[in-house]
Amino acid sequence: MSTTPRRRRSQADRRAATQAALLDAAIETLVEDGYATLTTRGVSERAGVSQGAQQHYFPTKTALVQAAIGRVAPQLVPYLIGQPDPGDSERERVELLLDRMWEIHRLPVTRAAFELYNAARTDTELAAGIASAHNHATALTKAAAAQVVPELATIPGFADWVLVALSTMRGAAFVSAVPGTAAGVADWPTTRTHLLYGLDRLIAEAR
Repeated sequence: MSTTPRRRRSQADRRAATQAALLDAAIETLVEDGYATLTTRGVSERAGVSQGAQQHYFPTKTALVQAAIGRVAPQLVPYLIGQPDPGDSERERVELLLDRMWEIHRLPVTRAAFELYNAARTDTELAAGIASAHNHATALTKAAAAQVVPELATIPGFADWVLVALSTMRGAAFVSAVPGTAAGVADWPTTRTHLLYGLDRLIAEAR
């Protein structure tokens, strides 16, 4: 038996754990029930946190869901960057990058974000926070791409190509989340082929 005394959690640790539990519960609720039926009381109960604590950290429903979505993109960046094989060319790495970007757009948490995009269209208070999270996620993705393929990132138009890829994936993932829409959405292999064709055109023009 270990005789090493267990370190007591600090107040900061407890605060962080409480906030994380609330934000995780908010994401789960968005995925399962949608934004319209999400309540702060329901999220608190799901997280096992008192509503008083929830209101202390996130005083409104808007503040809660904005904080939940805002922390998602930074958590996904390490997966997006990954551990590239040093033997791969940058052209091979960018294919893997695209696949990982698409996988992220198929995650349940992305469907949670789409719930908020739709709600933010007619909610100006929510819109400000969602726009900020959206733009931050876009900037992080561009930076991650430049880290994965630094030489390709110097090609004129590369940053715009990443933005086009992101916009395409967001649109496809948003629509395909609705049952029965598959016939009206290009599948990922087809979309991937066209995106890579666009990149190859940029590469050829830069030579």
